Amino acid sequence: MKMKQEFITIREKEATARVQMSQVQAVRLKDITKKGVRVYKDGKIGISGAVGEASDTFLLESAKQNLRAGIDYPYPLTRDHQDHRSYNDKPMDSQELLDHAEQILAVLRNDYPDFSFSEFISSNEMTFHMRNSEGLDLEYKDAFFVLNLILKEKATANLFDGGLVCQSRLFEPKKFLEFNRGFLEAYRNKVDLPKDDVLPIFTLDTSSLMGFLGRALHGERFAKGSSLFSEKMGELLFSERIIIELLRDPEVALAPFFDAEGVVLPDDRLRVIEQGRLMRVLTDKKTAEVYNLPHTGAATGSYDDPPTIDGAHGQALAFRTDSKDIAESINGQPAIFALICSGGDFTADSSYATPVQVSFLFDGERLVGKLPEFSMRSHINNMLGEDYIGTFDNTSLYLGDIPSQLQGYYMNIMR
Repeated sequence: MKMKQEFITIREKEATARVQMSQVQAVRLKDITKKGVRVYKDGKIGISGAVGEASDTFLLESAKQNLRAGIDYPYPLTRDHQDHRSYNDKPMDSQELLDHAEQILAVLRNDYPDFSFSEFISSNEMTFHMRNSEGLDLEYKDAFFVLNLILKEKATANLFDGGLVCQSRLFEPKKFLEFNRGFLEAYRNKVDLPKDDVLPIFTLDTSSLMGFLGRALHGERFAKGSSLFSEKMGELLFSERIIIELLRDPEVALAPFFDAEGVVLPDDRLRVIEQGRLMRVLTDKKTAEVYNLPHTGAATGSYDDPPTIDGAHGQALAFRTDSKDIAESINGQPAIFALICSGGDFTADSSYATPVQVSFLFDGERLVGKLPEFSMRSHINNMLGEDYIGTFDNTSLYLGDIPSQLQGYYMNIMR
């Protein structure tokens, strides 16, 4: 049997301004290339990898030697697909980054001396290239600006009290400052928690929820009966408004449009939950074949590891926007925007609870004032069922030009 070959090259360039006490302390440059080679023969896979400019010849020989490890991979390679995409042809250079950082920090120091800001501001360029001997040739190129500043109120003893964030292909300082002036003024305006025991909560951070759903949608767990969704294919699980997709659209995801096996989804997305019903689970080629499940192109893995499917797939899942007007949805009721919820999670019985360290009174359009700390709880069936408010395009909070969403649910409040 002829040996087949696959090459993966990842290049990451980054300029980072490290910030402490609202001042740039250092600028660091990084330019890293990672290369991986896979060879396939007689139903086995051999892999090698290196950081730096290792030659393909050297990596091929190492991968051939590693066939002796006997790792099974009797699955067909993705073939005859060429697609090269670039999402930003004007990356920010290090001098432009430093200029933006100094400009933003000067405004923050001057206008908000009661806060200090630390962490980083960076510009990033990335290229992911995957090709094989079967006619596959895929490339994703992108560049974006990231601002992540931890906010500390000088009058408190806390390690941090919030943060300013922005992720954008084209950074617009005027928009950033305009929104964050309002944000910081709202932060200064301390208000009481509404008295109701159940309140509408809106959040940008759905990482705990998506991680929980990713584990439940894991194809092998589903097939073996250990998933929350096992034996529920086709059943109505949540609100009929809910659509959850495996999302590989780089416009939103800032990640390659192909999986670790070179699979490209139609329109860069695939629905796994549609109108609240379970339609598919997450599978790579192995999981699909072994358990007789539809293949959904959900392989993950490092450049120097075999493709697999893991429990962290929440990062590739996304809700489809299903609602339009937050203010109309809450109909004048006081609502909360939860910014930082650290220390909570879902339990084995699908209950959810978390402390809320930083949150704001929210009228559906703007942040009104900062609330005291509290905790909230619910259950997955309620959050995505009778208590589900909706998933909205984020038009209230400026976080850059990468599309984002606000998601809302009614939650039980614990003071």
